Amino acid sequence: MKTYSLTYSSSRQLDEFIHSNKIDLKKNILIQIFTSHNKYDFIKNLIKEIALLLPKAKIIGSSTCGEISMQGAADNSTVISFSIFNDTKITTSLVTSKENSYDLGIDMINSFENDQSEELKVIISFADGLHTNGEEYLKGISSVNDNVVIAGGLAGDNSKFEETFVFTENGITNDGAVAAALYNKDLNVFTKYSFNWDSIGKKHIVQRAERNRVYQISGMSPIELYKYYLGKNIADLLPAVGIEFPLVIDRNGVKIARAVLSKHNDGSLSFAGNIDEGSTVTFGHGNVSMILDKSSKNAEDILKHPMESIFIYSCMARKHLLKEEINLELLPLRELAPISGFFTYGEFFYNCHEDSCKALLLNETMTILALSESNQITQRVCNDIFNFQKTDIDKLNLYRTQALSELMEKTTKELNELNKNLEKKVEEEVSRSLEKDAMVEANAGYAQLGEMMEMIIHQWRQPLSVFSSGVGSMKLLKENGLLSDEIFNETTDNLLKYVKHLNQTIEDFRDFFKVNKEKELIIPEKLIKKSLTITGSIITKKGIKLTESYDYNDALYIPVNQILQVILNIIKNSFDAHEHNQTKSPMLEISSKQEEDFCVLSFKDNAGGIPENILPNIFDKHFSTKEKSHGTGIGLNISKTIIESHMKGKLTAFNENGGANFVIKIPLNPKAT
Repeated sequence: MKTYSLTYSSSRQLDEFIHSNKIDLKKNILIQIFTSHNKYDFIKNLIKEIALLLPKAKIIGSSTCGEISMQGAADNSTVISFSIFNDTKITTSLVTSKENSYDLGIDMINSFENDQSEELKVIISFADGLHTNGEEYLKGISSVNDNVVIAGGLAGDNSKFEETFVFTENGITNDGAVAAALYNKDLNVFTKYSFNWDSIGKKHIVQRAERNRVYQISGMSPIELYKYYLGKNIADLLPAVGIEFPLVIDRNGVKIARAVLSKHNDGSLSFAGNIDEGSTVTFGHGNVSMILDKSSKNAEDILKHPMESIFIYSCMARKHLLKEEINLELLPLRELAPISGFFTYGEFFYNCHEDSCKALLLNETMTILALSESNQITQRVCNDIFNFQKTDIDKLNLYRTQALSELMEKTTKELNELNKNLEKKVEEEVSRSLEKDAMVEANAGYAQLGEMMEMIIHQWRQPLSVFSSGVGSMKLLKENGLLSDEIFNETTDNLLKYVKHLNQTIEDFRDFFKVNKEKELIIPEKLIKKSLTITGSIITKKGIKLTESYDYNDALYIPVNQILQVILNIIKNSFDAHEHNQTKSPMLEISSKQEEDFCVLSFKDNAGGIPENILPNIFDKHFSTKEKSHGTGIGLNISKTIIESHMKGKLTAFNENGGANFVIKIPLNPKAT
């Protein structure tokens, strides 16, 4: 295998180059064309010129943001790469726009014969840079064949973001993809990529996105995010400068950048690849020192493998960052083998990690594809290649860029350390706060104890009166010789019934004050009955009409004694409201029903409702309208904590038909059924 590259200037020059290198005498020729002359007619005429000289050659090409050849990086030029293979079969394909990029990828791989054959070793593909979602395109190809190595990238248009072209010997498209398939199971293939883009500043959460279009990040539209952190000028210049300030995502330990491709009137941005909802992103910026250091390491790695030609598909942002010093990144590679390629809007890379391989869309990277039909490994060690930076980095502009990168790297590192320290302090303060809240909750329980004692007195008053009158009447009958066996048995049975009632009351009160958060199964009706065991006598005494209905009465798996505190607190508040407002014909309606995955308990009264000016604050800590004689005023806040923090439910209150309605939503648990 051998590769020649030409920076095209004229038809005559092209003719002379082909004949002087005897390319016209060869078979199995793959021609890659990389051009900044982003004009349909220019590309069409160039293809025609080459086809006349090399009618059997296979051609793929792309418009660019810069070209790469043995002379290094170039602008506003056309580089033609001629790769001559001995035993490798080449076919090309062009697929135009599909409904989605995933289908475009499927149609592309299906357009090749023997797409599952082990002979199919490499696909070099270029897709338009403005319409194709590169990530979905690669997924489509991999869904049919995930063993073939994929290289290439998204076409550019000199950062204008207006129109890009990709093409083969058979046609040109501005909305589709082209590819060359290389068939040779013995072809040696080596891939490598360099990223070296630092994450800068705080992490942001992507809250709303659909594939590669992002609508909201950290409470802002993406355009607002760019404007806030990078300034109005940068936001206005999107997408032209977006590729220089990508969003960086960490996927399974691999940092992947996503560059802006287009912006929309609703403030959303479309990126070169997908950004998932819920993912964490940071802004990225190139680290010059790391980029240049990595280039020599890439050369060292490539020397360990057979290589006769090197193809480079690199992000235009690297060229914008390094400017003319981009050649310092390319220098080690062009000393190893003939190089050619272009600067892209997104790079295709076939990544193998442990036992799995996957085609990825990258941004801000330089991807390398080294091919060889020979198994020979270069034995030489090029010390001057690996040490080139010592003599070549002597330009003030580069030093300034390096200094900026160093400053950003160190500042970001310091901010991350500061953030970790702050997080630790916050955790400590939250822990202290939780301890305080636990004390408040415990104190609230003790405070409720005094309020519950009133209920205990009311609850026991009637049974004690029955005991007193029953024992007194039997004593009187006994003294007068009138105590018959029938009267004695009837009276003692009645007393024993009240003894059982008192025992149950004691048990319910004991459960209520247990510090027990263990869950148990209980149906809503039994739960309410437990609360009414404690409050029933007061309801009777105050003349409150109680109605109950249980549309949902399946077992719940809940911490019973905790939710009892909440229910008793709500009922006690209703009692207080009736008393305060002197309600005529007071009533309390308790019901249960199912709404989606919740059991909904409702406590509705007709005590006049909650004043609208305080309704939004009734669950706030320390908020109270009660007098000291009517309690502590912290019951509703504790109740909300129990339901929402401990049980992941919901406690709300609103006014309805001249009264208040407190609603408890309890999540249904599979264990309950």
